[in-house]
Amino acid sequence: MNKVVIITGANSGIGLATAKLFVAKGYTVYGISKGEYDGGDFTNYNCDVNDTPKMKEIINGVYEKEGHIDVFVNNAGFGLVGELVELKTEDIQKLFSTNLTAVAVNIAIVGKIMKEQRHGKIINTSSLSAVFPLPYQSAYSATKVGIEVLSRTTRTELMPYGVYVSAIMPGDVKTGFTDAKIKAEGRDKKVDRSLDKFDKYERQGMSPNKVAKKIVALAEKKKPKPRVSVGSLKLLIFLQKILPVRMLDWLIKILYC
Repeated sequence: MNKVVIITGANSGIGLATAKLFVAKGYTVYGISKGEYDGGDFTNYNCDVNDTPKMKEIINGVYEKEGHIDVFVNNAGFGLVGELVELKTEDIQKLFSTNLTAVAVNIAIVGKIMKEQRHGKIINTSSLSAVFPLPYQSAYSATKVGIEVLSRTTRTELMPYGVYVSAIMPGDVKTGFTDAKIKAEGRDKKVDRSLDKFDKYERQGMSPNKVAKKIVALAEKKKPKPRVSVGSLKLLIFLQKILPVRMLDWLIKILYC
């Protein structure tokens, strides 16, 4: 019996790399993406993750067709950068809706199915900024902190039913995410210099295939870890645990401002 995977944001970047790797391993893959995908190697539904009725229809439809959903990857999201005071209210609201609220709703929808079938893996895409919050990415960092909390709490709730929730925390990844970020208007030179650093690090970052391999590895473990990092993050995570907040903020300022 082929295992069934659903991936949001599957038409590009980490989502596409993950979908292709699952396909190569013999999984039946369904993507849910705001954009089109015509590759033909997996079924992709064109849907905004904020459209809850349609998301429910797609997820329940896959379950009715296949009889089971084994893995769900919450990957859809976008970046919003600049000083918080300069960001548009509607952009902040859309960011939280897409990056956090939709993830919670998706967990609720697919988690209920997995709870009833008594097995499943839910993998949520987090970020380095969840434990190392970055300046000029305040709203984005806040959504990723929320992903961490959602992953840990829902893991505790669903694990008694054989359902494991995990968060994957990549560092800089070379994808179209960088150019797709929404940037605040009215930026000064200091902010632009910082944002240029972020963009440079991302464009020199690891391949999305490296993240995809970690996601697939999590999905294939009997009892996956609650959180897995990808890339050269171990030192930063260690420093976050031992340094006082004031020193951490100073270090972040030196690195990124």
